[in-house]
Amino acid sequence: DDFMNGLGMHVHVRTKIETFYSYIEAVAVKIGDDVFEVQGGMNTEDKYLINGVESGPLRFDAAFTIAEKYINDYKQIEVRVDDKDHGGQIKLNFKLRNFMGIRFDHDTLQEISVANFGSSSGLMGDYETGLKLGRDGDVIEDTNAFAMAWQVGPEDPVLLSPKEGSVQHPDKCKMPSTTSRRLKAGAITEEEARSTCVGVEDLEDCIFDVVATNTVDVAKDYID
Repeated sequence: DDFMNGLGMHVHVRTKIETFYSYIEAVAVKIGDDVFEVQGGMNTEDKYLINGVESGPLRFDAAFTIAEKYINDYKQIEVRVDDKDHGGQIKLNFKLRNFMGIRFDHDTLQEISVANFGSSSGLMGDYETGLKLGRDGDVIEDTNAFAMAWQVGPEDPVLLSPKEGSVQHPDKCKMPSTTSRRLKAGAITEEEARSTCVGVEDLEDCIFDVVATNTVDVAKDYID
């Protein structure tokens, strides 16, 4: 709520489970009074909504602007918020590739980043320490329990568009199956995935995603 001196920012994500893994299929960001939502994912046409209207216009006095750009042949949507008090700018980059992602680009000055994000809470953990803190501020060691603690509840704003089959409070989020993965005929092997992911910083994550989705193109998601 301290973001941009009280303007406030809330970020909600919706994940989709595919057997033993999951990925983000929708992200909604509320800044001030406006909500920007992006929907996409594997084999899904990407689209965005503004205040619930697909490809809708921004209000003239909205707190942010939107720009589209292409990096390595993949589209990104950038939400920009001007920091009028410090002269900087906060950018939220939505990656629209095989897996959707969102990245926060902070201002270069540390004090500005702390002013905007220092009191933030949620699935990203504590800003200063990275500790997994629950809603009451207590540390939650178990990763699954920590994630469940931050499931959108009745005390939270409703940002994401309704979708049939999606989990809503009071139902609990489902977890991917723990059943071991078995390679099917024609599936990409770990060795092939390792070759595809050469040069990627998060090598093991890249290998897992390529094998899990059986799609070599997923490796491009790890290239900024």
